[in-house]
Amino acid sequence: MRRALTFAAIVALGAAAPATAQRSHLGLLAGPTASTISGSYVTDAGSRELGFSGDATLDREFGSVWGIQVGLGWSQKGTDDTELADTPGETWGFSTSYVEIPIALQAKLRFADGKLSLTPHAGIAIGASLGCKIKPGDQFEFEDTCDETTAGGTIQSLDLSVPFGAAFSVEFTGGSRFTILDVGYALGLSNVFTAAADAGQTARNGVLSFRFGFAMPLY
Repeated sequence: MRRALTFAAIVALGAAAPATAQRSHLGLLAGPTASTISGSYVTDAGSRELGFSGDATLDREFGSVWGIQVGLGWSQKGTDDTELADTPGETWGFSTSYVEIPIALQAKLRFADGKLSLTPHAGIAIGASLGCKIKPGDQFEFEDTCDETTAGGTIQSLDLSVPFGAAFSVEFTGGSRFTILDVGYALGLSNVFTAAADAGQTARNGVLSFRFGFAMPLY
């Protein structure tokens, strides 16, 4: 965790550093997610929980290829029909939400005279928990709040992850950009449940996202 925080600080400082041939964009990215929780504390991962994520983004290009993007957003995570180590034979659904700050290194590959671009990206995201809902696996609605008396106990206040993926975009004259599709996966580094951490086991988020968005240049 300490290394992840150090990496995030270095990247953030790099985004603020001066560079040549640079252009900045302010934008929005949003779309559906499909998440699960896995690890040694999870005896049966069950099925993915559908949700939503959205970020306000600020990116800065360094030359024609490399760039850094910093975001501030909200993300739903969780899992469904999942069996935990301390509740064998029972399945549970969890719906969690976080406010997140993702920081990513980008490599933009341009095609069709610069009108199209494919941008692989990878970085680190730091999330703060906004809450957690729990339900029995055979129930549709989330009604109860996660606490010390429910399966898994409370959830950890911070969630670190490594998001990576690629975005396909249309580039417009003047620097505006429409992202047709940004496909990504966030690999969790932190335990979701306090019970898993107390038992020396792991239960980590994994989030698949499909997002689209628009960005405008800042001069």
